Amino acid sequence: MSNKYVNLLDMPRLIKRPFRLRNMAWQENHLLYSRQRLLTVPHFCFILRTDPGIARSLVNGELHERSSNQPYISILPPGTILHTLCGRKHDELYFTIPAEDFDFIMNTFKPLTGDFIMNHHIENLINEILVTIEEIYVPGAADRMDGLFLRLLEETTLAIATPGNSSTRDSEIYEIISYINSNFNKEMTLEQICRKYSISLRTLYRKWSRCFSHTPAEFILKKRLDYAVKLLLTTDLPVKTIALNSGFNSPLYFSKCFQRAYRQSPGQYRKNSLGKNMPK
Repeated sequence: MSNKYVNLLDMPRLIKRPFRLRNMAWQENHLLYSRQRLLTVPHFCFILRTDPGIARSLVNGELHERSSNQPYISILPPGTILHTLCGRKHDELYFTIPAEDFDFIMNTFKPLTGDFIMNHHIENLINEILVTIEEIYVPGAADRMDGLFLRLLEETTLAIATPGNSSTRDSEIYEIISYINSNFNKEMTLEQICRKYSISLRTLYRKWSRCFSHTPAEFILKKRLDYAVKLLLTTDLPVKTIALNSGFNSPLYFSKCFQRAYRQSPGQYRKNSLGKNMPK
């Protein structure tokens, strides 16, 4: 199916719902580089397929990196600022709604974001949506699309929340992740974390491995590197200061970890990334 973009806001509706879709699009093999793009309306993005590689972007100034090829949904509220650092082609189905309807959708349906496992319920809905796009000007089709959007939100939320899905976490591991997210740039070791939560290092690794393919140490390192990248791209701080502010006790160790992850030094990364993304 070819790419489609449909404006639904002004299309007549036969069913009275407390919201209506603003527009929607199907974009196959899509690649978009945003440059400090400000979203004025909510976006519900269903990424169904991605090319191999790593995608990096700044969302409200925070680094987001993705290498998984699993389908996922992201929800971007109005006021979100997007800036692409490194993109990769993907198949995307997205919907927007009027900004004033965002709270209603989020409070009523409580959709989850994140990776999900594709199942026949979601596949059938996507196929029905693609068919409905082709006949969108038939009376009742816009109403049907409003309903299909809600059903897709519900099915992906169920897929994310289903036990056994990769997004489901042990409650204790979730607490530890929250602690790491708040303290990764401070002096912190796995032994200290285990003492804080009264578990052994072996138990931590066992519980962690049920939820993730990476290790706790790799998670902490990635958090520190992500924060370092943010500082490299958004400040003029020296590399040594960035290393210390990101939780690395040794600037030399920081440079080795950065080189291993990004195949270039922190200084080279800053120069190359800022040079590529300067507005023309």
